[in-house]
Amino acid sequence: MVRLFLLWSTLGAALAASIGDDQQFIQYHVVANPQADGKLGVTVDQDIYPLEADPNVPLLYSGRAPGGKEYRYVTLGAADEILDTETFDRPAMYEAKDTYNEVYGRPWNKIFLPELPQLYDFDSRNKAPLIGSSNQTVKDPAKNDLFEDGTIATIHITADEEDIQAMHANKMDKKAARMDGKLTFISYKDIRQIDNVEIKVGGHSSREWAKVPYKINIPDTDENGLYRRWELKLRSESTDPTMMREKIYNDLLKATGVQAARGVYVRLYFNDTPVGLYYLVDDPGAATYVQETMKPENGTSAEGTLIQGDAGKGLYAANFAFRGENEADYDDKVYKVEVDTTQPGEPSAMERLIQFNKFIADYDPDAYPNASDPSALAVWEKEIDIFRYLKQLAVEWIGGNWDAVQYSGNNFALYYHPAMQRYVMLPMDFDYTFGNGLEEDQRGLLTGHWRDFTQNRKVHSFIFEKLKRTPSMVALYESIQKQINDHVSNPDVLLPRVDGLTYMLQRDIVWDQSLERFTVGAQRVWSADNYLQVLEEGSGEADERIGLKEWIRGKYEAIKDMDNIEPVPVDEELMREEEMEALEQQGQAGLLQDDD
Repeated sequence: MVRLFLLWSTLGAALAASIGDDQQFIQYHVVANPQADGKLGVTVDQDIYPLEADPNVPLLYSGRAPGGKEYRYVTLGAADEILDTETFDRPAMYEAKDTYNEVYGRPWNKIFLPELPQLYDFDSRNKAPLIGSSNQTVKDPAKNDLFEDGTIATIHITADEEDIQAMHANKMDKKAARMDGKLTFISYKDIRQIDNVEIKVGGHSSREWAKVPYKINIPDTDENGLYRRWELKLRSESTDPTMMREKIYNDLLKATGVQAARGVYVRLYFNDTPVGLYYLVDDPGAATYVQETMKPENGTSAEGTLIQGDAGKGLYAANFAFRGENEADYDDKVYKVEVDTTQPGEPSAMERLIQFNKFIADYDPDAYPNASDPSALAVWEKEIDIFRYLKQLAVEWIGGNWDAVQYSGNNFALYYHPAMQRYVMLPMDFDYTFGNGLEEDQRGLLTGHWRDFTQNRKVHSFIFEKLKRTPSMVALYESIQKQINDHVSNPDVLLPRVDGLTYMLQRDIVWDQSLERFTVGAQRVWSADNYLQVLEEGSGEADERIGLKEWIRGKYEAIKDMDNIEPVPVDEELMREEEMEALEQQGQAGLLQDDD
């Protein structure tokens, strides 16, 4: 049974003894969205006290009423009659002079969720598992107060109504589907407002859904941004009835010591109109993210280079194939240069990537046949943080992330760290995980051998293809996979976290499912009523037949029994065709001789 600790309204003060009959008035604050002409109030000891709309902060209502007794928020009509009331009592306020910014209908402000153990350090110089270690002081470079665990914040966008309608009417036009507005961020303990923020519809195929994702760009003239974040994504989670696969996957990455886009859930509004529940996350493909999270130890802001890998826009996947020595040989939609701060005389972002791709093409796994030989690891570590990369790929397999590096050559940023003088890979976008979104291979990816993830398929990562033919790298990869399976993705460890998030999200998902969408598009057929069911067994859709909990249990058993699972046999003819194509891509087709 999950033990949840609820943080009630005690702004900066501990609960103390009751003040008895000598009641003191305190300030109440609630975030609410009543119907037109509706008003808010708070009931204390069966008396109603009015709350006034804040003139500067949308959706926020405040007012004074007695403390020291249980209370509820209510909505009132024009004649101060009660139209609706919360179905629960909030605990009495004693010494505090203000409540938190509470949300109408939500009985908590922060939930202390079960945490996952920190298995690995984020610093790849420390490769030993931390479980059982006396020193577990680990700093997540992406940690930020914006992404406070166990909370659901509120984002309100104030904009011209015509701009809002036009942005959504043109959602498939990436240049037109954008607008400017004022952003108000309300957490349970803080309020921030930023002017001249750009909001645009985001995603590729996800913009075809009725509930679309968004991107937020805060002007760099705003010195602090939103908690020193200037580029953020609002992930709609339209394909996932649990709305937590991306969050759980992110939690696995964090516990494994892989830097990624951290996030927090938010309710989103445009001009007081509710849009839905979203997952607000960092954008690892943004220059400002790198500036804030990848600074060298000396604190300087050398930015290096940043390239985003994308399989959805160009002619091929971002698979690191060597296609020639010239930048013109590479599709700039597949490898999009986001940051290039190289100095005169240094390779440009693309020149450096081409050198890396050539290293991959020239690397010969047969030169490292000994599984206990550390020299292959040393060779790769000069080029890329390979230990971090292997941890990332292990989580891809455990989480069934088919829209990422191994399976699709997609959804990553490649950062050249000037202090480390090597690449660091940053994963992003984790909605297609844990059995979600793939019609054909779901069951096989759940129960099969890890080699089946890419076996007999078109190569989407030449890095991984070379690594899985190197015995020492395979041994390291399998060791990482086993450690994660034993200590983090183990159902006894991970499912309590899922149960905590289930409690946290359930009311807000019911609210989300009740809303009219801003655009016409695809929608899942599930209802909020079967929320708990889809956690266990999926929604029944062709691409969502496996429940989140079912995946976690099944994958744990499959990895535990990996030694007894035979990989899918290699299709020699297919692999020969694949090898020929790869060599052609690398300009080396003439080197491959026919055996016949």
